[in-house]
Amino acid sequence: MSNIKWTYYQFKKKHQYPVYVRLHPEVEISKLTQVLSEVGFDLLSDLEVRGISLQKAGVKLLTIQEASGKILQQLQSSDSLDQYGFESLSVHAGAPVYTHRKIALLMSPSGKPLWDMAIVTNIHTNEQITGARVVMTRFLAMALAPFGVISYWGTAKDDGVIIMKQAQSFGEAVFIDYKKKLIFSSHGESSFQHGLHIHRLDQNKKMGSALSREELMSFLSVSTCLMSFTGLSPEMKKSIVDLCMNSSASYYWQDAPLSKSLSYA
Repeated sequence: MSNIKWTYYQFKKKHQYPVYVRLHPEVEISKLTQVLSEVGFDLLSDLEVRGISLQKAGVKLLTIQEASGKILQQLQSSDSLDQYGFESLSVHAGAPVYTHRKIALLMSPSGKPLWDMAIVTNIHTNEQITGARVVMTRFLAMALAPFGVISYWGTAKDDGVIIMKQAQSFGEAVFIDYKKKLIFSSHGESSFQHGLHIHRLDQNKKMGSALSREELMSFLSVSTCLMSFTGLSPEMKKSIVDLCMNSSASYYWQDAPLSKSLSYA
């Protein structure tokens, strides 16, 4: 193991979030490196890697290796639960385990800095790449929860964010750090002063009609990308309240394919 040349990444390095990923060499050749860049991970130098402290509050280091043996069989199998979606949350050896059938399995022991993921290495189809985006977004939603960062399926827009259902987003997500007044998406990052405008994508509602503060609070509370047995962290709840108190929201829809509507410069 000591001879393995791991590759390390950090989420939004310049903003100093203590959330890291290390990739086994077997996984580097896959499309996962492309996905890591899309969701906001920056490659670290050897010097930066030596500076990682596992004692820092809230630090998470995710080790990603190739799924093999029983885990690979588990990921590739199908059962009656597939009709409810490819994602599930369970418990193994006292630790939460997130599974995305066909893609990866993530073990996230509570209160521990070291997490592990087993992933298939033949990621190449659009469906698999979307699945990998979903997996990494779920990881980030869990890892960033103690910092009050909230995440939603969707993208950034000129005056705010568009929030939609996962199936409409192609696995793309937007992260909002209300404390730092920052928005992250696959198209980059932006800042805001106090609040922002939230567009809720829904073709069954009148375009531009407003959501009340109560409706917005409820929507934001139940729509995050976080999958957890314990629900939203106290820090996330505070971020949602602060965001609702200082933002406006309306229903949004456009006829163009969503893959195009997500391509903001």
